[in-house]
Amino acid sequence: MYYYLYDSFLNDRKYEKVLDRIKTRLLDFDIQGRHERLTLLKSIDSMIEDQVKRGAKSVVVVGNDQTFLKAVNIAARLGVTVGLIPIGDHNYIADALGLPEADLACETLSARKLAKFDLGQVNDFYFFHSLKMTKNLDRISISHEGYRVIPKAKCHEVAIVNFHIPRPGLSGRLLKKVQPQDGRLDLLIQDAEEVKGFKKYFTKVKHSTVDTIIQGVNFEIKSFEYLPLMIDDYKVIKTPVAVKIADKKLSVIVGKNKNLIIK
Repeated sequence: MYYYLYDSFLNDRKYEKVLDRIKTRLLDFDIQGRHERLTLLKSIDSMIEDQVKRGAKSVVVVGNDQTFLKAVNIAARLGVTVGLIPIGDHNYIADALGLPEADLACETLSARKLAKFDLGQVNDFYFFHSLKMTKNLDRISISHEGYRVIPKAKCHEVAIVNFHIPRPGLSGRLLKKVQPQDGRLDLLIQDAEEVKGFKKYFTKVKHSTVDTIIQGVNFEIKSFEYLPLMIDDYKVIKTPVAVKIADKKLSVIVGKNKNLIIK
């Protein structure tokens, strides 16, 4: 049984026609199920958990990267398959999974090709994309297999990454090493492009490059004070934390991508 969960931004009237096309195509492919929309009254975790108790085996989120990322933790904990019908902007994950946009994704959904993805696990929480730190980086230490890494103050960002989402202004050949099915996490240390002279006091960082990557299955982040960490660009926690790989933890419906290992 499928459960379709629509992001709240799709309440905008401009999405009415595309949502109608999606529902029509789902009927054509006979992959029906319960349809609900996210609201402020119920969390995404409680909505998915309620439908899994009612028999849902696959959760299909309709929205963008953020919609998908917010469903990962509860889906992994409950052991259900996740699908994605991408709509609008910020759909880098859908591109990487080989998913076409909107109603075109329904055919991919009906084919039901599955790929098993690793997840990162921080304390008791699962993440698909990354755990990021952007402030006071010289005040943290990251332990890994008996080694300790202390970033320099000039670093722009430190992240433990499972699935790399391309974004403007970030480059580096080392990023090719980040693979979400290799049983490892990747510690990425990014240096900001140096701006010299008077402009450096008024110019925001527009470009950074990954110049260090450390691969492993366990990392521990500590600091002398509680410092914020961002999980999957939406959830904030504080140090200290222990991070580890959750191997082949999440089953995802994917499209055509030669870089993915299909189950």
